[in-house]
Amino acid sequence: MSDSVLLLRRHRVYRARCSFLDLSEEQVLRRYRLDKAAIAGLCRELGADLESLTGRSHALPVAVKVTSALTFLASGSFQTATRDTTGISQSAMSNCLAQFLEALQRRAARYIAFPPPAHAGTAAGAFPGVLGLVGSMHVALRAPSENEPAYRNAGNYHSMNMQVVCDAAGTITNVVAKFPGSCPNAAVLENSAVARLLEGARPDGAWLLGEGTRSYPLKPWLMTPIAAPRGPAEERYNALHHQALAALRRTLALLKLRFRCLDKGRGSPARPGPWRARIVQQVKDGLG
Repeated sequence: MSDSVLLLRRHRVYRARCSFLDLSEEQVLRRYRLDKAAIAGLCRELGADLESLTGRSHALPVAVKVTSALTFLASGSFQTATRDTTGISQSAMSNCLAQFLEALQRRAARYIAFPPPAHAGTAAGAFPGVLGLVGSMHVALRAPSENEPAYRNAGNYHSMNMQVVCDAAGTITNVVAKFPGSCPNAAVLENSAVARLLEGARPDGAWLLGEGTRSYPLKPWLMTPIAAPRGPAEERYNALHHQALAALRRTLALLKLRFRCLDKGRGSPARPGPWRARIVQQVKDGLG
């Protein structure tokens, strides 16, 4: 056996890896955006899918695959994940991420369901019977080789237009992530399962609250702001509608802050509000 082969095997076997259990809780939160208990729970939940089926003596442990994927999601960088945390190659990192995401997707329906099974006419602020708050966010991606113009959004970068529905507590109940960045929000909603459901057997007095009229049109099951309010009553309606949608804005902001892979757009950053500073502090404190 040549010296080069021996060197390669030695490099593969002894390359240092960092276990999340060896880090402090603060370091774990900063690096993975989840605490130790949540990561351990993911390892248990996804273990059957992520355990190696090849029987190789140097197969990556489940915890390494989970933390490798989380590091990429938290940083949006393969280089950061391979250099600072996992000690594995970028190709292995890519495989870990693919396996992790596929395992999560197979379980998505257990945790993301619209309307929630226990729904009994919740309230969003001053609005009773609200099934959810609907909005969108653009997830940046590399320019695709096919149909490139369709993925260029109004911010002049390539993205996927992702629709999100959450409840008043910020729990995500529906996600649509298959339309290119140039697709208007209204078209994404119109072609979603949520719209088909609500156009059919919608419970009486149940609604969605949607963002401004430039995003969504008014529908029998969708309440949007009044474009040109006339008088105190309509102005109050708009103010209450804006207040009720605060939970959706916080949810989208938390997604971007916790998982930086979702926030790689090259557009101008949004002007920060007082709620954003509070969310940043919550994430830093591990309360997000």
